[in-house]
Amino acid sequence: MKTRSEWLGLAALAGAAAYIIAFELGPSRWAISLPAHDVYAYFYPNMLYALQSLQRGGRGLLWNPFQNCGQPFFANSQTGLLYPANALFLVLGPDAALRGVLLVNLLVAGISTYLLCREIGAGPLAACAGALAFELGNSTLDLTVWGPTMAGPYVWLPAGMLFCERILRAPSARNAAGLGVVFALAVLPGYVQPVFLAYQLIGLRVLWALASRRVARPAAALLALGAGLALPFLLSAVQLVPAAEVARESVRSMSLSAAEMNPAGLLDWQRFRQAVDLRTPSNPLVLVPCLLVGAALSERKTRPLALFYLTAGVLCFVLAFGPNTPLFRLYMKLPVAGLFRYAERFMWLTSFSLAILMALGLEAVVTTGDARSPGAAFAGVAAAVVALAAFRLLTPKGLRPLEWPVAALAVAACAAAAASPGLRRWGGAVVVVALLANVLAVPALARRQCLLADGEQLFTHAATFGALRERMTPQDRAYFIFRHPFGTGFRLILKSASLFDVPTIGDYEPQMSRRYAEYSVMMRLGRPMASLNDVLYVNSWTPPGLNRRLLDLSAVRYLLVDPAVDNTAAVMQPPLVPVSGFAADASAGTDADVRLYENPHALPRAFYVPRVAVVTDSSALLERLARGRDDPRRVALVEVPPPTGFTGSPNNDGTGSVTFETDDPEHVVLRVHAARRGFLFLADTHFPGWRATVGGTPTPILRANYTFRLVEVPAGDSTVEFRYAPTSIRLGTCVSGVTILAVGILLLR
Repeated sequence: MKTRSEWLGLAALAGAAAYIIAFELGPSRWAISLPAHDVYAYFYPNMLYALQSLQRGGRGLLWNPFQNCGQPFFANSQTGLLYPANALFLVLGPDAALRGVLLVNLLVAGISTYLLCREIGAGPLAACAGALAFELGNSTLDLTVWGPTMAGPYVWLPAGMLFCERILRAPSARNAAGLGVVFALAVLPGYVQPVFLAYQLIGLRVLWALASRRVARPAAALLALGAGLALPFLLSAVQLVPAAEVARESVRSMSLSAAEMNPAGLLDWQRFRQAVDLRTPSNPLVLVPCLLVGAALSERKTRPLALFYLTAGVLCFVLAFGPNTPLFRLYMKLPVAGLFRYAERFMWLTSFSLAILMALGLEAVVTTGDARSPGAAFAGVAAAVVALAAFRLLTPKGLRPLEWPVAALAVAACAAAAASPGLRRWGGAVVVVALLANVLAVPALARRQCLLADGEQLFTHAATFGALRERMTPQDRAYFIFRHPFGTGFRLILKSASLFDVPTIGDYEPQMSRRYAEYSVMMRLGRPMASLNDVLYVNSWTPPGLNRRLLDLSAVRYLLVDPAVDNTAAVMQPPLVPVSGFAADASAGTDADVRLYENPHALPRAFYVPRVAVVTDSSALLERLARGRDDPRRVALVEVPPPTGFTGSPNNDGTGSVTFETDDPEHVVLRVHAARRGFLFLADTHFPGWRATVGGTPTPILRANYTFRLVEVPAGDSTVEFRYAPTSIRLGTCVSGVTILAVGILLLR
């Protein structure tokens, strides 16, 4: 049964989370307010698209036909449809649901850290301090503002460490199941890097415990930990199995080079000091928790765990400097270590370690009776003074005005607790007040990137997109050329395609298929893709060069262009045709924020091709497609010959026509009339899970023209049907269902 102090602590955590969401992330908190980027460029539009798909009876939940010439939706792990907090979008308005998801994540961060601190021996007051330090720390709030997809996995880290501690103390099936459920929940938001880092922290914790012989039953503990860490992959298989299929095809499927891992440059000491000065996400250090580290180390009761978290925090701090350090170069030899970007994200674990050290340090301050020696108490005070001096020297411009009295208050409270045992509880309470003043009144730079008041800005040009949609047929696609969303105030974003059902060839999508990414870079930049940065940065918002052959082949009939980056007249030959009088509606006049061009040379999305040419080298195929003289209406380029061995009419004189009978996201039916036996080309992304029939007979789908689809068709009339029904989703659903049932039976017995 919880004591009154514990209920007060939990109430403080809930209040702090609600305060952050309601006031600190509001649109008018700062004179200069930049809305969170990925929230409104990625997560929020995806949730709105999912709601629209549900209103259509579920059509489009598996496959999004409006972006990147079609791409998986549910199977993309970063969509995060199954994360429980996202269910708020089903019962609340979108803006309230967004803030509700952020609030849930902060509560998970605070409460799970509180329980972890209690598990490792901290009292209610110290546990509350550690929980506040993590819940309101720079890393947690930065990820919260960045987006729920990123914050969701990180906030479950303390809960994972909680069950790790319980297993080390008392290994059992129940604790192993708890560990598995926690990390299954952490996996579901979709952004796996924090989970990957959390597993490494658990590995360090287990090695530390084994080395210090603080595991009573090592074999049982290792078995329970192994089962608990494997269980999330089975519990969340419904998402992970199809996500693995997407990852295999994704542009992110290969290890990254140093330049790809650190596109903004490596963190060095000078940049780190600037980060401390600005309180940016690269800085995990918060003043008051830093002052309590010495107290945690000076007290015998808290020292063993304090040493672990200090060691782990320092290791991650060093790794954050990337290849600048020998330790990181050694780390890169580990399996899959090169799959993730930005080495400085190791600071996330440093920030978490500092929060735990805050709890252990405050527990040392408030410890009463014989458990705490006077020498240790005053040693902690001296260490706090040294930490204050070091923090001052670390910041190039010195402490902020409010930090001096906050630090003085914390040091004075520790000194009073050391001098008089009767003041220890009061001193601890004063330290908590100083911590709150520190994190709320001297905020991290992340909270200057505030949320929009509402999402209506995304619908500013709804009538314009609607008018464009009315002009288009199933054979047409559009291409958006917009600035970075910051430049348009999120009124024009690449995800507008999904919001307004306008099929396009672009997207802000970090997991697009590698083939389509390479095609897209060649189309926009006129050169092969050199690195991942070409896709995530150069290829997203820079004015394009536009290879006309690839653009036409993608069925781009219309280009919707932001005038600020309109270079189409310079790069398009023959020139595009401006759509005169294009208006949002009959009475509004031309939309001044966009220009619409028509591309009369665009090929249809689906057409008959009389023959194919085999080009086994994929790079040579893409180069030939971009710069060769082949007429795409007469020949399609493939890397392997059709299974039947038929490559088409040698005279290349066949003709045909194609019409759409059904154009649903996961179901496309076309009527083909061919003068000769030949092929149907469909400029939709080739991807596992699609199956085709011709006249009811299953037919292989070939990858043609580098990234699209092609099937063989007979002479005369035929019906070609494409369906998206990936086996990976059915397999993942079965694995998750069986695992949930098995775990439930095990726990009941």
